[in-house]
Amino acid sequence: MSENICVIPGTFDPVTNGHLDVILRASKIFDKIYIASFDHSAGFDHSVKKTMFSSDDRREMLKLACKDLIDSGKVIIDTIDETSELLVDYAQSKKAGFVVRGVRNIGDYEYEYSLSLIYRKIGNNIDTVIFPAKSEHLYISSTFVREMILYKRDVSEYVPEKVNQYIKSII
Repeated sequence: MSENICVIPGTFDPVTNGHLDVILRASKIFDKIYIASFDHSAGFDHSVKKTMFSSDDRREMLKLACKDLIDSGKVIIDTIDETSELLVDYAQSKKAGFVVRGVRNIGDYEYEYSLSLIYRKIGNNIDTVIFPAKSEHLYISSTFVREMILYKRDVSEYVPEKVNQYIKSII
């Protein structure tokens, strides 16, 4: 029997409690999870998303947030340079049959749903699994957390504790 593998893509700038919740929920379903941090996140309009944290810092924060799952061998932290590789090509290279995404609202859902159709079409039937955000994570986004950090506000409520400590150590 083959492994049940998924990819959880994102910029994770920084990783939030909402991201971690999706990862933990996926870990109950999948044998192996590749958390793919985008090195350069470009949208369909080719605009490059500016990040607050370096790709090394974002990977380190993911490692801190997911330490137990990494130690168990269930999670692998990886990087995708989205300017040179499509997510579906990355997923196929890892033998992943699924992309996992979290959604906070109907706008997120509509966006992810349309992407799921593209993934199935060009990705050899890769399926998308969508986890609706838990109510306590509905308003948390990396954008919101970055804004709070920019204005030197406490983000301990929105990011995993070890990630909060890491952020404090580098800003």
